[in-house]
Formats: sequence, structure tokens, C-alpha cells
Amino acid sequence: MKVGIVNAGNIGRNLATSWIRHGHDIMLSKDTSPEKLRTRIQELGSSKGLIETEFTKFKYGSLVEAANFGDVVVFSVYFPRLDHVIKELQGAGVTLSGKIVIDTMNPLNVDENFNHYHDIEYMQRTSTAEEVQKAFPEAIVFKAFNTFGATLLDASKWTLGRVPPVLFNGGNSDSTDTARKLIEDAGFRPRFAGHNLKDAGLLERLGILSHRLAENEFEGDANIAFDILQSKA
Repeated sequence: MKVGIVNAGNIGRNLATSWIRHGHDIMLSKDTSPEKLRTRIQELGSSKGLIETEFTKFKYGSLVEAANFGDVVVFSVYFPRLDHVIKELQGAGVTLSGKIVIDTMNPLNVDENFNHYHDIEYMQRTSTAEEVQKAFPEAIVFKAFNTFGATLLDASKWTLGRVPPVLFNGGNSDSTDTARKLIEDAGFRPRFAGHNLKDAGLLERLGILSHRLAENEFEGDANIAFDILQSKA
């Protein structure tokens, strides 16, 4: 399928280099320093074993071009830049009408010392997925790929058969299988939490819990993810 990645940072690049192997048609874009994107894709893809013919399949464009290109649009914008990017797309006439939009973001703000922190006030009143839906009311918005670290979105870093689940919610009944397929093609197990996009905030709050666990149980090691087990009983 055609996938446009609006801001291919760590999350977007990891997903793109996994999806290209499954035949998806991908356009990458970058909000800041777009001239470095090809080099970063080359470096990451090489570490994951991509071959030259796979690299040549990637397309590159502006944020607007990526949003217009994809039947599926991945929103992976740096949170402090989210309002700016939304206004840029709207100003260019982007509506995302009928498109599946996958929001991978968490409300991580940055202070004057460039330390990141969860914007609790924002999270108490809304979620990034809800704000994307408000900005593009005709889009079909999902929340996914936000519950563990971006660098861990490489399935090869996990023990075979023990990759963590990717929790997702939102969308509608006609689009759920598409979101599920993209999660599987990234190498992970999809676990669906329902169509109510207001619940996207629950997925974002798992980020806070994950950080607390990393700090207090794992001596600051953030290479952790939640699992979901189903009893045979």
C-alpha cells in the first residue's frame, strides 16, 4: 500500500525500513533537516540488512507531499512541532479525507535545558490522536506504535517469538485490518483496544508508567516494553 510518513524520525525510519521489505510504496519526509534523511535511512537500512534495490524504492518529499501521497499517512511529528506541522498541512489544503492516519506520537515536551518531560496538563485534557482528528475531521485516525521506545521498533532486537505487542485503537471497522497488517509487517503483534479515539490517551499514559518502571526497577534502562498474556484457563 502507499504510505506517506509525515516526519520520518526514529519511529518513522524504523517502520519504513521494515515496511519496504513487504512491498509497501513509501514516501518519507522530514520536518527539520530533510537533507539528512537519505543518509539516515541508508545507515539504518544497512544495519537492518536492506539491499540496494530496496533503498531505491524509497521516495522522498515534503511533509505536504508525503501527506498527499499516502493512502495511509503516519503522523510521527516531534510533539513541540505538532501545531506547526498541522498548520503547514492545512495551509497547503491537505484534508487527509478518507485516509487512514496512524498517530505514533506522545506528548513529550522539552524544557529550557532541552530535557524532555510528559506534558501532564495536555494529557489531562486531550491526546495527540484527538487533536489530529480535530484538525482533519475526515481522516480515519488510529493510535499505534507509541508504547515503547522508538529504537525498539526493530523486531530483530527482540527474542524470536517474543516481540512485544503493539497496542492500537481508533479508526473504524473498515480500516482496522489495514492497521493490523501494518503492525504485523513491522514485525510485531497487534492488539486492538477499540474504536473510541478518546482512549488514545490511555496508550499515551503508558509512556509515563514505562518511564517510572525504567527509573525505579530497571536502573534507568528504557529498553522495556509491556506484554499481554492470555491464560488458557
